[in-house]
Amino acid sequence: MRAEAGGRARHPEAAEADRRAEVAALMARIAAGDSDAIFELHELAKDDLTRLVRSEARRLDLRVDADEVWELTLDAAEALAEVAGAWRPDGAWPWVWAHHRIRRVVHRHVGTFTRLLDDEHLELEAPPPVEPIDDPLDVLHQAARRHPAARRLADGLARVSERDARIYLGVALERAAGNRSPAVTVGADHDLQPATVRKVVQRVGERLAEVA
Repeated sequence: MRAEAGGRARHPEAAEADRRAEVAALMARIAAGDSDAIFELHELAKDDLTRLVRSEARRLDLRVDADEVWELTLDAAEALAEVAGAWRPDGAWPWVWAHHRIRRVVHRHVGTFTRLLDDEHLELEAPPPVEPIDDPLDVLHQAARRHPAARRLADGLARVSERDARIYLGVALERAAGNRSPAVTVGADHDLQPATVRKVVQRVGERLAEVA
């Protein structure tokens, strides 16, 4: 227990009260439309969200690595943000109160459980090779000429460096392709550690939220 000035020890009850006040303030900001508060809530509750995500993954007998857990906790924070206006500060912690939403995040990550087909006696054609995608930033700029949504995204990404924009788009494309560890793949392409890629994605997401 950390000692305060004057030699007095801080009581756990006081520390919890301060944390509850901080959580309540963040949830109120989120409910009011402050998207930055979502990332602050994620940072504050990261350990709790990680514990819930890993618990649900174990229940589903699903192995998730550190990259997947980190990305799932971000999704969990966004799931909490969707119901921030309904949460009551005098009730349970938001991640306990909306634990079913966090479980749903993990379930979406898993997808639909199916039994594998025994294809030993089936004649299956090999899928055609996947053509490598062009520079995602160039593709976005081409799409922006025709689609307003792509144009808005391109305008938002113009606020960050081209490297960060390519990393952000690369992670989005890998996620859409079903890659469960997009930060690892994109990091290898840019000679970066996965943790650095995740920080870039978070930073770009915050900049995009500013102009949303």
